[in-house]
Amino acid sequence: MQKYLCPSCGGEIVFQSNISASCVCSYCSSLIVRQDMNLESLGKAAELPQDISPLQIGTTGIYRGVNFGIIGRLRVGWEEGAWNEWFLYTDKGEKAWLAEAQGDLAVIFEQEINEQALQAFAKAPLLGVGVTIANEFYMVCDIKSSAVITAEGEFPRAISVGRKSKNIDLIGRDNKFAGLEYEDDKLVGIFTGEYVEFDSLKFKNLRDLDGWKIPRIAAKQENKTEKKTPW
Repeated sequence: MQKYLCPSCGGEIVFQSNISASCVCSYCSSLIVRQDMNLESLGKAAELPQDISPLQIGTTGIYRGVNFGIIGRLRVGWEEGAWNEWFLYTDKGEKAWLAEAQGDLAVIFEQEINEQALQAFAKAPLLGVGVTIANEFYMVCDIKSSAVITAEGEFPRAISVGRKSKNIDLIGRDNKFAGLEYEDDKLVGIFTGEYVEFDSLKFKNLRDLDGWKIPRIAAKQENKTEKKTPW
């Protein structure tokens, strides 16, 4: 855990993870980038819109025996709605995320970018096209353009509100998931993981929501992930 002063307002900024490269100041909402011991402000993040997610920064859980805590949140929008991408601090120090969209949850991990291996695939990523990533076979199940709406907490790379990208979602066997992210036709992120049921993550410190019950969401998740698998 490292502490700094915000270059915009002087408020205290605490980085919980040593792999975090940027954050949003909790006092003035400035987007802050960390380079060595220096901080730079890159503008401000918009106020987060209300949603019905029970997750929040400070929520903890367990994934396959590894403890994690939510330390960052991106709100990403596209033409038909929006979703949350929660950055996780894990006991193993991995670059891990929890993607939350329309009742689906997926735990994903950032992979080393090998643009050459995906070059031919990236030119025509059509629905149903298959590709091998990290020795797993996946099929394209969704392609969409998106933009970062706003953010809070800390992240493993610099965050830019309004940043546009193309997102390619892929599905594998046994609820395996992969995602590719492009900016200006350049591959900037490869993610692999799996869809999970809500109650399997053993969450603690969830946000209180009136009328919300865990079993109802867990059941919805199970039904949706069964429909996603093409095999």
